[in-house]
Amino acid sequence: MELTFRAATKADVRALAEVFGSEPSEEQLGMAGGSSERAERFRRVTLSSITGDAALQRTTVAVGDGRVVGMLQSGAEAGDSITPRLAWGVLRTFGPGVFAFLKRDRTRARVHIRPPAGAFHIAEVHVAAASRGLGIGGALLDEAERMARSTGAQTMSLTTTTSNPARRLYERKGFRVVEERTDAEFERVSGVRGRILMVKDLD
Repeated sequence: MELTFRAATKADVRALAEVFGSEPSEEQLGMAGGSSERAERFRRVTLSSITGDAALQRTTVAVGDGRVVGMLQSGAEAGDSITPRLAWGVLRTFGPGVFAFLKRDRTRARVHIRPPAGAFHIAEVHVAAASRGLGIGGALLDEAERMARSTGAQTMSLTTTTSNPARRLYERKGFRVVEERTDAEFERVSGVRGRILMVKDLD
């Protein structure tokens, strides 16, 4: 598939929702207390954070065969700062159970790793389910590197869970683990040992 890359626009929000997908991650399911329904609603809240006006300005889409098949977002990760929109979305999703969610979220905070200062940080990278296995993820990372070099950044970074199979792709693209944080309570809640910070040096 021949790919082109361009800046995302508001017209892409529906396509970005399809690329992001509705299937919650293992971590999101844990944060939702094991409820698939709430986890899917929580994922939609996360989607609203990464498709807001400010976030779209940091988003690049991969287009193949005339449709959006992947997305890349740089900068701050969803949840790094609590916006009124995010807080309201969480409250609507969990209702009276929001206090239990906040307790679980505190365990996530213990494994959260902030990117190195000055690094070009990849906050989100996703490929549409129907287009996986075609090299689009690798192409998005190559585009991220091109963007990083254009800004004069000397390093790139990303964070992911310890169990994310995409780690192998990141390693093939030159990223290495520089920090790992695990927490027994977070693992009990989410089923995930923790999170890792991966960095790639740009020569």
